[in-house]
Amino acid sequence: MLFNNWVNTTGEYLLGSVVVDAAEAAVASGEADGLTVEEYIGQFYSRFYGVVNILGLVLQLFVVSRIIKYFGVQIGILILPIISFSAYNVLAFIPILAAVRWAKTAENSVDYSLNASSYNMLFLPCTREQKYSAKQAIDSLFVRVGDVASALLVFVGTTYFALSTSGFAKFNILLVIIWLILAVLIGREYKALRASGEAPR
Repeated sequence: MLFNNWVNTTGEYLLGSVVVDAAEAAVASGEADGLTVEEYIGQFYSRFYGVVNILGLVLQLFVVSRIIKYFGVQIGILILPIISFSAYNVLAFIPILAAVRWAKTAENSVDYSLNASSYNMLFLPCTREQKYSAKQAIDSLFVRVGDVASALLVFVGTTYFALSTSGFAKFNILLVIIWLILAVLIGREYKALRASGEAPR
């Protein structure tokens, strides 16, 4: 969850940065259909979140259960980092609004549907105590640590290294590689626990 939030929150910064640049360029060139920069940005985000929510709902209703049924939770938790890895590889070399928009649409819709379901299913083999203590710690502490890590990355990257959108995307690729490794290890542990029918001590 730490790496998930770190990557996703940094991606939100990338999206916002590219949207602002695109809005200013469109208004300056007269291609914004009379919209101001603020109106252009507002219109973009209303459409963006509309598509994300609709796609997330469709995935939750028709796709998530089938992926879990036929491939299992250990594959389910790998899908989002694989999508993120592909998305940020595209953004590293094509940092334009259309690419950032669809990369974040895919990432967010899968995060809200498949990834959320797979994450919660990881706690099924755990004891009641683990579910009500460890899960609370993860949901409160590690999710927020991911947000703080993203904020520090953006601050350091913009203040001291002048990282571009492409530079942040490349850093996210490194984070996703670590996230993928962790997901594989967690998936193996989950599978072992399910096979043994025992929760970890």
